[in-house]
Amino acid sequence: MSKGIQLFIGVFLVSLFTLEIPTRAFRLYEKGDTEKAIEVLSKSLEKDSLNPAGNFLYSMIFVDSLYNGYSIDSAYYFVNKAISNFKKVKDAKDLGKLKEVGVDSVALEKQKDKIDDLKFKVIRAKHTITDYNWFLKKHNDAIQKAEAIQLRDHIAFENALAQNTWQAYLAFMAKYPKAEDFEKAMPLYEKLLFEDKTADGKLESLTSFLEEHPETPYRVSVENDIYEITTATNSIKDYTDFLRKYPNEKLTKKSIPRLYHLFKEEYPNQNFFQYFKFQTAKDSIEKAVKLEGGYWLPKIEDGKISFINSKAETTLKTGFDKVDTDCLCTPQLTDFVVGEKGGQQQIVARNGTVIYEGDFDNASNAGFGYILVENESGFTLIHKSGEVIVEEPMTSISLLNSHFIKTEQNGFYGLTTVNKKRIFNHEFIEVDTIGNFIWLQKEEGIALVKPELLFPAVDGQKVDLDFKYEEVELLDNENFWVVKNGQEAILDASLKTKIPFGAYKIYPKMYGWQLKSTKGIQLLHNKYLSLKDLYYERVVENDRWLGLKKEGKWTLLDQAGKFQPKYNYDSLGLWGENIVMLKKEAQTTALFANGKQLEIKKGWEPKLLVPQNYISTGAKADFDFLMLTGPNKVRKIYNSFGREILNTTLEDAVALGPNLIRLQKKNAALTDSTGNYVLNFIYDGIGSNSNGYVSILDRGKVGVINIEKQIKISPAYDKLIEPYSDTVMVATKGKRKGFISTKGKELSAFDYDEVKYFTDTVALARIENEWFLHDIRDESLPYEGILNFEVVQDNYAEKKLLISTEKGKGIYSNTQGEMIEATYDEIKVLGTVDDPIYFAVKIVREANIYVVIYFDKNGNKLFTQTFKQDEYFKIACPKN
Repeated sequence: MSKGIQLFIGVFLVSLFTLEIPTRAFRLYEKGDTEKAIEVLSKSLEKDSLNPAGNFLYSMIFVDSLYNGYSIDSAYYFVNKAISNFKKVKDAKDLGKLKEVGVDSVALEKQKDKIDDLKFKVIRAKHTITDYNWFLKKHNDAIQKAEAIQLRDHIAFENALAQNTWQAYLAFMAKYPKAEDFEKAMPLYEKLLFEDKTADGKLESLTSFLEEHPETPYRVSVENDIYEITTATNSIKDYTDFLRKYPNEKLTKKSIPRLYHLFKEEYPNQNFFQYFKFQTAKDSIEKAVKLEGGYWLPKIEDGKISFINSKAETTLKTGFDKVDTDCLCTPQLTDFVVGEKGGQQQIVARNGTVIYEGDFDNASNAGFGYILVENESGFTLIHKSGEVIVEEPMTSISLLNSHFIKTEQNGFYGLTTVNKKRIFNHEFIEVDTIGNFIWLQKEEGIALVKPELLFPAVDGQKVDLDFKYEEVELLDNENFWVVKNGQEAILDASLKTKIPFGAYKIYPKMYGWQLKSTKGIQLLHNKYLSLKDLYYERVVENDRWLGLKKEGKWTLLDQAGKFQPKYNYDSLGLWGENIVMLKKEAQTTALFANGKQLEIKKGWEPKLLVPQNYISTGAKADFDFLMLTGPNKVRKIYNSFGREILNTTLEDAVALGPNLIRLQKKNAALTDSTGNYVLNFIYDGIGSNSNGYVSILDRGKVGVINIEKQIKISPAYDKLIEPYSDTVMVATKGKRKGFISTKGKELSAFDYDEVKYFTDTVALARIENEWFLHDIRDESLPYEGILNFEVVQDNYAEKKLLISTEKGKGIYSNTQGEMIEATYDEIKVLGTVDDPIYFAVKIVREANIYVVIYFDKNGNKLFTQTFKQDEYFKIACPKN
């Protein structure tokens, strides 16, 4: 195509598509003739659809408040069309002509902004989510878009706020994640979600909530609630299980002292830190552990009371102004001390931590890491970690075991846990442990329940209790004797029935059970099972024999041996442990434990001789004797096996021991259990048996014999001879005592008014008001001038006396001699018997000064202090 033709076509197109601009309509509108302007506009738009000026003028007319066809939406339509048309205009002349009538990009945008603003005011007046959403969709590029979104979102938030449910807040946040109120909605959602999901407080709800919402801001609270439920059992396993699943530092710190005291109670000889690798609070616990061993005593330092150990080393400076009498007089073995500081009572751990401070009268170790605190209002309970467990004062508080705390209020008992979770209110007459069960008693009866069945109560679950027993007793064999509806039964350790309820009285026996009812006596015998359905009129028994009377006849059963039953006796008597007297018609027979039978002839009277040592101690007589007395006082004596050991004429016979019988004629004699004479009839009398020593009397004099120790001292003394040691005895001549050997040799002069045992070789002997230490070996006097004494240590290693002399008090040891010179006004024995500290006092009365010297157990001086009287009584035990 030639250049001329191309130029011609271009000119033709320009002239053909000249831009329509309704200039006359603009003039008419400016003159106020809106209707005429619209007519012109209408024709102009019909003439050419690409008419940015016409569309612009239409948009202006539709938002003219004087125009009766006022329509913001129409205006919005035309301005958008005008903008669209304007973008298609490229010719500079056309753009210039449009500008002449006031149409350019700026004017168009300004007009659109005006229409957006007018529409937004309408939408804002309606103020609904629907209208705001319409605006945002229709006017999606309006400068009011952000405000519309903010207002719409806020309405949605207020709607959620009105519903105030976590579901409403969740829906709001899901739909409007960029809303300004999102940050307000989130905590409200999380709070309501937490409250709803955990409202019942049950463990299952709490754990499920954490599993489903691990990032919840209420995690600490939920973990704490889970902790209080799962560790309410106060068992090592439950603490470790919790901390393994929920590694919470705060709860770990709380658990460590609990775990430590539980572990110490259950495994006292094990190292806690070998099994538990906690770092939290480790230093504090380790320090306490190191200080736990041994006792502590109070000491005044700089006017305040500190504590020292058995080596007099200061272990704790408390700042106490005073401590109570018990602390002054008794070595402190607990892992805490109690005193007063600034008028306030304190409980302080051995590591120096103040456990508790307040107004109280007494604090005592309750076990499992608890301290029982008493004041005038009652008892409270705290843990040694300082945690208050039972804050409200109770009439009494006691631990049933490591799991449960029993509290009393207004005469009724309840149960709580270490986490203050109430299991039962104060509604029981009694609460206690019995066997492996918890005893709960109300007026209607007694319920027995396994401890583990009470744990669900901590989780809000109902515990069903059956108060079905009227009486309950735990027997030695771990069975339970119970009464229900007036009937008795026996239950095993698991409360399973061993003997059903019945109208009988049940008695435990070595062989099983005995049941007594109106029908008679019924036996449940472990050996004779066939007896269980039989009823007897009377039963006699001992460890070996069982005698049963039925229809007037007796049966004898052997409970320990293999003898066959013996039947149809008229009478039966158990004589001691070894002999049974059987009578059938006119014949009486003595049956011995080895099976030997002795027919007792008419005219012979049987008598059981029970050794005196069994009678005096109440022990079972394993050996005894049978004596038959016949005409003319002929006596036959048989041992426990039915063998005749004596056949002679006697006035009487007494068994002094299992191997010693006293025979009395005109004189007295002794035989052993085989009938051999130990002493013939040469003495006027023979006394009783005292620990194997038997006194012998002749012509007003006294001797002694001990067969086992082969001691025989002929009568030559004026009073009973008393054993002093294995080789020495104390005898009396006239009114004075002296020492003799077990061979009868005199070892000292008879000078003493009284003799007391000190050691095997050195005795305490008194002449008038003065005591001496008498060495029996050489009659020397290791120590004299004792006015009074007290044994303060007596063990295999050493014996010590607190002695008083004219010069003062001191300490004397059998191994060390005079450990502390007897020159002190007072000596108080502190510490323990095996590891004492001696608190020795010298009083300078003129100056009212008390000089106190502490000595160790070997008499070594530890330290000296000087006090005025007031200070002295702050530290001195007033009881000694």
